[in-house]
Amino acid sequence: MSTQRLSIRRQGNGNPIILLHGWGMNSAIFDSLGAELSKTREVVCVDLPGYGASGWDGSLSFAVQAGMIAQEIPRGEILGWSMGGLYALEMVRQQPDQFSRIFLASFNPCFVQRRDWSCAVKSEVFDEFARNLENGWDGTVSRFLALQMHGVENARVLIRETMSRLKTFGEPDPQALEFGLRLMKQQDMRTLLGNIGIPVKMILGGLDALVPVQLAEEIIQVNPRIEVESLASAAHAPFLSHKIPFLSVL
Repeated sequence: MSTQRLSIRRQGNGNPIILLHGWGMNSAIFDSLGAELSKTREVVCVDLPGYGASGWDGSLSFAVQAGMIAQEIPRGEILGWSMGGLYALEMVRQQPDQFSRIFLASFNPCFVQRRDWSCAVKSEVFDEFARNLENGWDGTVSRFLALQMHGVENARVLIRETMSRLKTFGEPDPQALEFGLRLMKQQDMRTLLGNIGIPVKMILGGLDALVPVQLAEEIIQVNPRIEVESLASAAHAPFLSHKIPFLSVL
């Protein structure tokens, strides 16, 4: 087994819920949401490999990374935001009895457009993020947050506060950032999501520039049992901009 270091923070007591962050971020993105959830349950915040205080081992595959995380977290519900949803689904695939429910926030089982999947973004979007990484993480993630918050009230304040929290954990490993972009470009989890054996709830933002809200209609063709909630005035980070409505649908 790899000696890769994983950073996992826990707070509160009760039925566990595991929170997995998205690309370019770390578990600090969930500080506000976690504080509310921890009033009634145990909140388990994971820094994905290469992010926050978790180490990076470039020799490990996506499946191995997900399996390592699953071994370190309790049974319970799991919430994956954006790229974190890929890890959450892979963990459910490997350990279906470990998780009772999965929440997928601002998530697309296939993030880029394909011949049979138009409800996604063009692959060039991720290529542009990769090019921007040459100018450093700080500026790239700031622009990424701006895209996530586009059209949201108080976006500038939210971006500034979020960047401040993220920086307390340090910058992610550059290789982890590149790996994550490739992951989001290449993964197609529609079949896995269609065959999943636990309850699934998706939470979408009506203003999301990365995951079209029209996915609410398309996802039924993937799995008609999926429950979908749309927050009309939210974008790609609804738990930041619309925390109370977001909490109400968990």
